[in-house]
Amino acid sequence: MAKVHRIILLGFGTVAKGLCQIISDKHAELMRSHHVDLRIVTVVTRSRGAMNNPDGIPIAELLQLTEHSRPFSAHVVDWDTETAILNSTADTVVELTHTNIDTGQPALSYCRAALNAGKHLVCGNKGPATVAYTELSRLAQENNTRFLNEATVLSGTPVLSLVRTVLAGNQITRIRGILNGATNFILTEMEAGSSSEAALSEAEARGYLEADHSADIDGLDAQAKLVILANELMGLSLKPGDVKRSGIADIRAVDIRTAADEDMRWKLIGSIELTEQGAHAEVKPEKVSMNDPLAHVMGTTNSITLSTDLLGDVTISGPGAGSVETGYGVLSDLLTIISEV
Repeated sequence: MAKVHRIILLGFGTVAKGLCQIISDKHAELMRSHHVDLRIVTVVTRSRGAMNNPDGIPIAELLQLTEHSRPFSAHVVDWDTETAILNSTADTVVELTHTNIDTGQPALSYCRAALNAGKHLVCGNKGPATVAYTELSRLAQENNTRFLNEATVLSGTPVLSLVRTVLAGNQITRIRGILNGATNFILTEMEAGSSSEAALSEAEARGYLEADHSADIDGLDAQAKLVILANELMGLSLKPGDVKRSGIADIRAVDIRTAADEDMRWKLIGSIELTEQGAHAEVKPEKVSMNDPLAHVMGTTNSITLSTDLLGDVTISGPGAGSVETGYGVLSDLLTIISEV
């Protein structure tokens, strides 16, 4: 018999759309293979209001609502976000609101409220994990709940769960990779002949860029992801300010051509390594040799090489952006929680 697992969505944008589509498409399969009936019972937004149905809001209705931005008109409740967290019958809070990697707010307050209310937390918003991973992990433990955030690093590509499960027992001594799909796309377009301005415009048109383009172009997004990786996979307590950072704004077509003449290719690389002097972490553009596996990671694809003590280097690549892809990252965390409770 399938177990009902209820979800509250905080935020109803691109990732929520992808998650709704997956639940719609995979509902029967999830019932059969995981014995779970996923139901979205509450949705809270900043601009459209809030809605709640303890029995589950029909997924077809939710998918229709993703096609426009009008205020909600059915199942409407007069709840702010923290009231919704307390009043909803949801088992898990899925945090998908606007990302703030400086303070994590207001999402960080919502995450604290969710865990203190005894609800599990799946975070697709990298802000809270960037600034307060240790605190949120402690709150989850104290309240006998789970805090998972797979979708914050490589969209749906399962690097955090890979280390937590398949690579359990390994010590990670170095992480090096391409962590931002938008900048990788821009560099790929420039290599194909586009100017930096044209490549940026194309990335914007395709929806690859953050609302604040500097988050991508200046390396802030990659910096935040590197902090999450370092803290979760290497047991560190880094803050963004501990990571040296430079972006791709100064790379021009002539730089791309010069690298090609040298049989090299520009990539925005995030890296962290444990040394005798401590952890050295940095995000910067690098010319990488064509012999480097990261040189062949193109478009919006992301890739990370994990250096381990038992297996040596393990590289994982996959989509770094996308509605369904990031929605899958949320789904994988939900299924992990369901398997453990």
